[in-house]
Amino acid sequence: MSIRVFLEALDHHDEDLAAEQVGGGFAVDSPGHYPLGFRDFWRSQLALWEAFPDLWNHAHDIHEGFAAGSAIIQLTGTFVRDLDMPWHEFPLIQATGERIVLPPERLEFTLEYGEILSIRNVSPDGVGLLGILAVEGITLPPPGIMG
Repeated sequence: MSIRVFLEALDHHDEDLAAEQVGGGFAVDSPGHYPLGFRDFWRSQLALWEAFPDLWNHAHDIHEGFAAGSAIIQLTGTFVRDLDMPWHEFPLIQATGERIVLPPERLEFTLEYGEILSIRNVSPDGVGLLGILAVEGITLPPPGIMG
C-alpha cells in the first residue's frame, strides 16, 4: 500500500522511500499554503523535523483503492528548536519546549497505478502547520506561501 508506506516514510524521515511512492506532478494541498510539489513539501518536512525532532503522524484508518485513498493522522511532537521554514515570507518561530498534540486530520489521496498523485487535507483549518503554530499561540497573516 503506497499510502501506508508513504506515511511510514515520513515518520522515519526517509526521503527516498517517500519519493518512490509518489508520481509525476505530485502535490500536497493543505490549509494555510499553496499546493507544494514533492521537493518543497520535503523541504518543509525537514524544517519541521528540525524544530520537532519527535514529530509523529500517528496514522490510522488507512484506506487505499484503485484511484483514491484516505488516512487519519494526528500530529504530536515537542517544539525543541526554532522553526525556520524554507520560505522567505515565513518568520522564524522561537522554540517553546512544549509538547503539542493536534486534533486528528483527514487526508485524501489521489492515486494512479499505485503512485500517490496528490494529498489533500480535508480537515478544518487549524491543523497541520497552522495547527502547530496555533497551539503555540502564533497566528500568521496570509502572505506568500501561507496565502
